[in-house]
Amino acid sequence: MTHLKFTVLISSLSALVLIGISSCSGIKTAKWELVWQDEFDGASLDLSKWNYEENCWGGGNNEQQCYTNKPDNAYVKDGVLNIVAKKETFTGPAHVDGNMSDSKTLPYTSARLNTKHKADWTYGRFEISAKLPQGQGTWPAIWMLPTDNVYGTWAASGEIDIMEAVNINTASDAPEAEQGALETRIHGTLHFGRNWPENVHSGTSYTLPNSQDPSSDFHQYAVEWEPGEIRWYVDNIHYATQTSAGWYTQYPDQAGKLVNGSADAPFNQNFHILLNLAVGGAWAANTNNKGIDPSVFPQTLAIDYVRVYQCSDQHNCGTKNLKIKPLKGLSAPAL
Repeated sequence: MTHLKFTVLISSLSALVLIGISSCSGIKTAKWELVWQDEFDGASLDLSKWNYEENCWGGGNNEQQCYTNKPDNAYVKDGVLNIVAKKETFTGPAHVDGNMSDSKTLPYTSARLNTKHKADWTYGRFEISAKLPQGQGTWPAIWMLPTDNVYGTWAASGEIDIMEAVNINTASDAPEAEQGALETRIHGTLHFGRNWPENVHSGTSYTLPNSQDPSSDFHQYAVEWEPGEIRWYVDNIHYATQTSAGWYTQYPDQAGKLVNGSADAPFNQNFHILLNLAVGGAWAANTNNKGIDPSVFPQTLAIDYVRVYQCSDQHNCGTKNLKIKPLKGLSAPAL
């Protein structure tokens, strides 16, 4: 491999992992237990850990890719998982569940993988090393969804976006961007509220130090999720926090009456990991240079590793920068 992996020391006796974090003021270090990982060191994708999603549904927001299980859309090579979006016409299921009762034909192919029912967690540190694609119309995502939709369908049961980015290296449309600046932002977001279309979201963006380009090298993207609090990191830099004071869920009870979830709901249930590279859609195609630039494809979301850590004492196992104030978020509307 031509890039450096973050060093993780695993004790054969205790399986406790010490993650090195800056010792500057406001940071506390902690030991985490490594409970699940994929280093992608085999010759192919480990199907005991990952599921392929196969559909041309469009992600619910007019994305222009069909997700396939074709080896040229997702493959493992030299210790890296490559998720590749290609410009090619493909026909497949029009439904998210892969039901072929209706079909759809779209102009791109890609891959979307998940750990649903193979690996699911409530709370922990979720850490992924990735190199992002670039170009107008690219939309890589490293994220989490609830496995059982305890509080209802999307987004009443929540969504945790560990890292999303759109149109890297196109003209930036950030409000503070100087003329000629390129897009390099990554985003961390929560989705919650009620069932679509009454869902809401809250999050923020982050730019890597020294104008680093997230498509030119691997960076570590992580969230630390504990009861009532979720924190976002890039290369161990804590850049955002959200707390249960700024999220909520409202859902119908057995009598059909809309009720509020408990204080930290919906982020108090099992979630699984998803990795995908979308093309176009409501976000990527409507920002920066607009639309999709077919000349940039194929593009690759490269994943070096996925690691999940947990701790027996949730509130004392974080790597929190106390100077980072929680985002305001959103309050539940009156019932």
